[in-house]
Amino acid sequence: MAEPLNGWYQNIDTTGGAQNNASKAGPTSVLATPGWRYFQLRGYVPVTNTTGAGYTSVADVIIPSPYKNDDTRVNVTGLTISDVSAEVPGYVYRTTISIASGWGDGRIASELVTSGATQVIGVGPGTATAPEDASGIVDGANLTAASNSIAAGSAAYGACPLVSGVEYVEVTGESTYRVYSKTQSSSTSLNGGWAISDADAAAGNTGYILVELCYIQPDVAMEYDDIEQYIPYKIASNYPGY
Repeated sequence: MAEPLNGWYQNIDTTGGAQNNASKAGPTSVLATPGWRYFQLRGYVPVTNTTGAGYTSVADVIIPSPYKNDDTRVNVTGLTISDVSAEVPGYVYRTTISIASGWGDGRIASELVTSGATQVIGVGPGTATAPEDASGIVDGANLTAASNSIAAGSAAYGACPLVSGVEYVEVTGESTYRVYSKTQSSSTSLNGGWAISDADAAAGNTGYILVELCYIQPDVAMEYDDIEQYIPYKIASNYPGY
């Protein structure tokens, strides 16, 4: 692959220029191993609020459109595992969270300011108001503040089953992953929050919390499209010579 996979997907617009959010067979996956579909969802949470304006304690992840100048193919808001079931589940095997550091181009905030000296900022499944316990499991990753801040360039990883022996997390129903502020990785309630400094805000900088979620899913059963080209053409009984 020349570029990483991305959870963003929308079908080509068919409504004469109007926005069309209809999609089929998404998000994008790759058949890297026969019988399995591999997904890599990557997104961000922009941070523009200052400490004086108030802290943010929960945020949905934005999966950016690769067509950033095309207003008919907009970003997807919400990092969601969908189209899974008990029959065809998804298996999460990688989760990461990091704070963007930029390229020294003067656009990225220097740090994430937290409301607590040891605040935990993590990504994981949960509701719009409460996280699930994400302490050392595959589908959660957590950054811990030191002295009320997390420096740009900081990163954290969920447990990796390929080397640690932790089982994959099986997902059998639609599940949305968000960024949460909490007191510890095992917390199941919101606490405190994050912001950027007044100096970064005055300079017009934005902080970015970056997240990644990777999972695999059994491929769907064969369909007619998979075999149609190999089936002999039907011969009409009145065709000359037959």
